[in-house]
Amino acid sequence: MSDSLNQSIQKLTKLVEQSQNKKLLWEEMQILSKKAFELQDKIMAELDKIEALETDIVKVQSAFSAREGIWDLMRRITDREQEIKARTHHKETPDEREKRHKEVMAEVHEHHCCCGHHHKRGECCESHSENCCHKGHKKCQKK
Repeated sequence: MSDSLNQSIQKLTKLVEQSQNKKLLWEEMQILSKKAFELQDKIMAELDKIEALETDIVKVQSAFSAREGIWDLMRRITDREQEIKARTHHKETPDEREKRHKEVMAEVHEHHCCCGHHHKRGECCESHSENCCHKGHKKCQKK
């Protein structure tokens, strides 16, 4: 294989490594992906030439193995792209929205009472007034 082909494969490998960065943003991933596909086109064109012109079976097999390696690298790039896209552009489903709404409303309706217990609003110490550590506190006295 030619030096330019090897260099292109090395560049593609570096792009794949960069795509695995956990802090990568969607826009950055799009740029990496575009560069990767451009390199793939260039590499595949070179491999096509080798396979078409080469008569040595070992070199043809080597070119085909390189092609499979490129496909694997591109699969990793596209998988990572889909992962970042899903994370960035996730649209909340009705079930998720309902669950989130219930959780938020449960937090809003619960508060920390002076007796150390959690109660729904308006139930402050009503069921714990005998055990309340602040019996003299006006919120803790039964009405």
